[in-house]
Amino acid sequence: MKNKQLSKNYSSYVNVLMGKPVLFHMLLWVLVLVILSLLTSLNGIWPYSFYLLNMLIALPPMILFSYSMKWLAGVLLFKRNNLFFYLFLFMLMTGICSLLIPVVNHWLFFGLFYPRVFEPSPWFRWKQVPQNLILLWFPFLIISLQSLFVSWFKAEQEKLIIENKRLSAEIQLMKIKLHPHFLFNSLNNLYAMSKVNCNDTSEYIMKLSEIYRIMLYECHKDFYPVNEELRLIQDYIELEKIRYDERLRLEIDIPESIDPGLMIPPLLLFTFVENSFKHGCRNDVGNPFIEIKVEVTADFLIFCSSNSIPQNGLSEKQIGGIGLENTRKRLELIYENEYTYSGKLNGNKYDVNLEIPNLYLS
Repeated sequence: MKNKQLSKNYSSYVNVLMGKPVLFHMLLWVLVLVILSLLTSLNGIWPYSFYLLNMLIALPPMILFSYSMKWLAGVLLFKRNNLFFYLFLFMLMTGICSLLIPVVNHWLFFGLFYPRVFEPSPWFRWKQVPQNLILLWFPFLIISLQSLFVSWFKAEQEKLIIENKRLSAEIQLMKIKLHPHFLFNSLNNLYAMSKVNCNDTSEYIMKLSEIYRIMLYECHKDFYPVNEELRLIQDYIELEKIRYDERLRLEIDIPESIDPGLMIPPLLLFTFVENSFKHGCRNDVGNPFIEIKVEVTADFLIFCSSNSIPQNGLSEKQIGGIGLENTRKRLELIYENEYTYSGKLNGNKYDVNLEIPNLYLS
């Protein structure tokens, strides 16, 4: 499972931005007023308050332009896909609001607050056009970028939700396939034992019943404690011992107790253990062996198994079947690139090595 703490923090910031739009826009206009008034005051001779008030008087046309064009962008660009009409209205609104700025400056700023600062002059001058365009387009650019970013983020969140649902559906489908697969193998074992009138058939059925109890009531979950998985594996090994005589050499190294908060997808390790018996010693008429080791470190859960193969050998394709194929897919879907796995023939044995990151669920 990927460590996405940084991504979660990033998402929380964006959610705050989306959840408090009024606060964002208030801070935006305060920032715009401070920056623009500061820029205009750099080469001026008047106090900073003079230029700040000037920007404050020009604020209504700036707000009118920014939010009207934002609304028109949603209607004309994203809903109707009418770029030409939007550009026409954009230029029209730019012209109208560019004229409003000198009007409010002439009648309010110089006419009401500073009537004696300048001699009477025309209310409109061409050299002010570039300045007016900056006043209009600068805040509109910031608002547009914020809107595009929020829209992109929402789309990514929706894609992530859909992808998670798809992955969950695939994992559930694999688990549904896995249970009948094990049942099929178990029934074959019972049939073989009944054919030879094995005295341990009743004990086999009892242990098999306990295994299916865990599968029925625990394995429907996405994750369950590693302790449950290890107990299931140990019960299965005891069940398989009934079918073999002393010729089977077993070396099992499984911790007796693990942190109960450590979780794992159901039947993940169990499939490898079952595969060791099914494709290993079950077909080996010589001196079969199975070695299984489970280790938990600070960051990873490590599983290693090694089982003998028949003297006539098996190909890579013959080892595994549906259970192992589904398990590999589950590893990819759940842990993505955070795990390491290898399964290969090595002389007269088949080795499996798996390392998955520790997962704790609160």
